[in-house]
Amino acid sequence: MNQFSNNSVAQGGEMDLGLRSFMLGTYKYMVAAMAVSALTAYLFGTYVLLTPSGNLSSIGHMLNSPAAAIGLVIGIMVMFGAVGRKMYSMSVGAVKMFLFGFAGVMGVWLSSIAVMVDPMISVRIFFMATVAFLGVSLVGYTIKKDLGGIAKFFIMVFVGFVAINILGMFIPALAMSGTAGFIFNLVGLVAICGITAWETQSLKRIYYNTAGNPEMAEKMAVYGAASLLLAFINIFSILMSMFGGD
Repeated sequence: MNQFSNNSVAQGGEMDLGLRSFMLGTYKYMVAAMAVSALTAYLFGTYVLLTPSGNLSSIGHMLNSPAAAIGLVIGIMVMFGAVGRKMYSMSVGAVKMFLFGFAGVMGVWLSSIAVMVDPMISVRIFFMATVAFLGVSLVGYTIKKDLGGIAKFFIMVFVGFVAINILGMFIPALAMSGTAGFIFNLVGLVAICGITAWETQSLKRIYYNTAGNPEMAEKMAVYGAASLLLAFINIFSILMSMFGGD
């Protein structure tokens, strides 16, 4: 009896250490991808989006167009869906290529948001986004309650948030500003933070489902890093909308 109990405790400890290693690996991939996005945003914003006089170039105007926003949303859904379906047959290297390629694409998009904002404001908002992300991710990691049910609600709210933002590009009357715009963005921020907490919790389940398959666990860590990167960038972009004009 005692021997069985000791074995169970030892196995649980190994699983906890394995989970910790899996999560740390996921965040390491995410941080590396964030660095790629940041470098891409800086280089693309400085040398492509701005003219020598400091004005927004034609490419910059194109990236801020409704067509570009729609293309980005559709492209993200297609990329994540395709990689998710082919995960079992893909190599670890191929999934890493997806992660860092996606990070580069998001860096280009970020450059169109931050290029006309004071760099110090961008840095401040980046730290705000980092604190918010770490906070909700910690909640997702530690909370015992299953967040799946409430996540469905948050996903519906966030889809509506994105749809209204895109429609506002076509129909100026739907573009919110002032207090209404701040509240609208706050709703979107709460939704994406809830989704982030759920995604972090889901990564724990993914680890336990792949614990006996190190290669699949590695691929899921990389894929999870891409998902968390997207969540962080959404948090950053919403905070930029709320406070970028300060």
